[in-house]
Amino acid sequence: MVQFPKRPVFNPPLSEFWHLIGYRYFSTHTKIEGSAQEICEAIVEQCWNGTFYRTSTGNFDYFWIRDFAAVSESLCALGHQDRVIATLKWALTHYMNHDAITLCITPKGRLFNAPTSGIDTLPWLIHAIWTAGYELNPDERAFLISKLGEYQEDFIDPITGHLVSRIGFAELRDSVLYDRSAYAVALIGHMAKCCERLGLDEAFPHTSAVYHDVLRTHYWNGHYFSADYKNQAFSAESALMPFALGLIEDAEKLKETLDYIRDHRLASPYPMKYTDTPRSFRYRLWAKTIMRNYAGDTIWTWHGAYYLRLLRAQNHPETETQEKSFATMIEHHQTFPELLHPDGTLYKSFIYKSSEGMIWAALYVDL
Repeated sequence: MVQFPKRPVFNPPLSEFWHLIGYRYFSTHTKIEGSAQEICEAIVEQCWNGTFYRTSTGNFDYFWIRDFAAVSESLCALGHQDRVIATLKWALTHYMNHDAITLCITPKGRLFNAPTSGIDTLPWLIHAIWTAGYELNPDERAFLISKLGEYQEDFIDPITGHLVSRIGFAELRDSVLYDRSAYAVALIGHMAKCCERLGLDEAFPHTSAVYHDVLRTHYWNGHYFSADYKNQAFSAESALMPFALGLIEDAEKLKETLDYIRDHRLASPYPMKYTDTPRSFRYRLWAKTIMRNYAGDTIWTWHGAYYLRLLRAQNHPETETQEKSFATMIEHHQTFPELLHPDGTLYKSFIYKSSEGMIWAALYVDL
């Protein structure tokens, strides 16, 4: 049996749990007047707190590397490169002070993971550094080299470069327990590209071709990239991110994926649902009890924004219809919501409700 090294545990502070409860029962969403574009522009501005980009104007008032990095390129394109670099400097300072990289950082600088440490944390950080044109100083470079070494010890087969089977780490769809998701493979392949561009390839010697090839030969099922190594079900992030990250540049495969989404009504009533077969996945206990269907066939606007970008890049017949649908969703709720029930209403469960004003709005403004 492979022995994996033990890493420090950074649990969420109890205050964040009570904050979620308070947000669920004692807060109302702030509504923003205007067109979808104007609403999203206002949200992007409000997510900047003067020091770093917070994840939302709602319950996520802290830094989340996954969400920030996913919009870092869009924020730079919108003229906010100085704020993106300031956010990265702030985050790297706290990471280095604790000699760790976590998914989240509170405004006061406390590191934590939610719901557990993430397989995508370091890849998203490397992505943000590259897309922002951030100039690493010698200490930051040495820190990243060290963490790339730890990452390989934790997740990478040293001979093949393939992602090893380690179930339980957080991913983008963090309520699901995956076995080597296509999303994770694509993100690691993208990280390999970024490391090469940043001069960190000696610290991560595996090339993007390794991950491109395994996606193409093992994950592609003829219609989309399967959810993970053993599960051929559709999951939005695994189906879309290989294309969105640029690791797979295959117009025929992209068209087949977009056609599948159309034919199975995964972008109805709004773009887009995580899956059309929610029972095909293993969920964490909280996602089966107090936050049921959190990431089942619910509608996630983050993936909707990426979906629109891919539709437009493909000049797909669905482009105009889905762009209008997405704008209608934003204008109806007067915010950029985190997620919706399958019928298009704001998600609510026993302890949780959809956040408002997600930083993902930058993807829509950049569209």
